[in-house]
Amino acid sequence: MSKTPGDRTASRTAYAGWAFRAARLLFLALVVIMPLEAVTAAREMALVGAALFMALHLWLDPHRRLRPTALALPLALYVAAALLSLVWAVDFSYSLRELRGEVLKGILVYYTAAHLVSHRDHLAQVYGVLLAGVAIMVLAGVGLFYYYGGSIFSMRVRAGSLHNGYGGLGTYLVTVWPYVLLAPRAFPQRRLRPWLWGLIVLTAFMAYLTYNRAAWLGMVVGMGMCLLMLSRHRLRSALLGALLVLALAGGMFLLPGATHGERWSRLWHDPQAVGGTAGDLAALWSYSLERIAERPFRGIGLGRHSFSKAFPDFRRTHQPLLWHAHNMFVDLALQLGLQGLAAMVLVMAVLVAKLWPRAPPDPGRMPQLFCGATAVMVVGFAVRNLTDDFFADDSALLFWLLAGLGMGVQWWHSRAK
Repeated sequence: MSKTPGDRTASRTAYAGWAFRAARLLFLALVVIMPLEAVTAAREMALVGAALFMALHLWLDPHRRLRPTALALPLALYVAAALLSLVWAVDFSYSLRELRGEVLKGILVYYTAAHLVSHRDHLAQVYGVLLAGVAIMVLAGVGLFYYYGGSIFSMRVRAGSLHNGYGGLGTYLVTVWPYVLLAPRAFPQRRLRPWLWGLIVLTAFMAYLTYNRAAWLGMVVGMGMCLLMLSRHRLRSALLGALLVLALAGGMFLLPGATHGERWSRLWHDPQAVGGTAGDLAALWSYSLERIAERPFRGIGLGRHSFSKAFPDFRRTHQPLLWHAHNMFVDLALQLGLQGLAAMVLVMAVLVAKLWPRAPPDPGRMPQLFCGATAVMVVGFAVRNLTDDFFADDSALLFWLLAGLGMGVQWWHSRAK
């Protein structure tokens, strides 16, 4: 007996449901293992598997629609700039690999995440798994820090936890910080409060143990933005928050590890003699901006190693750590030209504009709080990468994953209302 059209539709819907469950399972695993240094193969399998099952689900389910989201045009411009950079790439094959591994993979993660949430339970599940991943990272990080002889009074040992070092860990903590800060409001159940507040304290302590000044600043800015988001009087809170951020940022210079060889007393009368990390970065950025001014729209090709390939003379005459521009935005302008930088700034601006709550979210309003946390994440990520460039590898993939989740939640919630 042949199946009726109704039977075939029911079968497709059932298979679509199984595909969606498989995609969600792999995606949740990806959220936890994304920052773990030793499981890159598992990360790739979870990423590709989640994307394939999500695509299968969208093809099978007649009731689901594609979600291009408001980033469709900015992402298209970003991809176009990356493709154009191949024309002038200093190493075409390397930049082509970076295009596949960074840009296209990032967009794949973004659109997989954008289709994940279709119900409040889906959001609660992925939010909870994200917090569980943070708990694993900070608990392991504190234990490993003291195991290797670390001290809260010296930066001789810098916490790296299960990530690839203090820089990657600091970037991860800045990225997840607003979700951790807003978790007690998103999960208002009384029994969860002690655990969530404990996670906030541990995350802040873990960031301190990295002795990463850019991470400290990114988290201070993120905290100020979260307080502003929850305030009923935003203009007054913005002024007070700005003063608080400036005070905390100034206080960071009194902490152990706040100085990395700089002679700050010479900053005003002889900036060239400041030395230390700040002095190295000043020389690097000055050189990079000169190269950008020479060819503002002709990038050297995608990938941080393009800097060393394009400017070998600078590399030979400066310390080994200066192998790229150590600023996400300067690196983008060098690699993709000013048009690539403009495209990424547009991506970030659209994310913040679309996801920032117009009114303070009430306790339990998880969609609005998650979207707001994502808007704060974008700003914190940008601040952290002003003195380095971790817009690559797992740090970039986590950025795209959370951005996709935020835009997907905004898409679903606006239509559900």
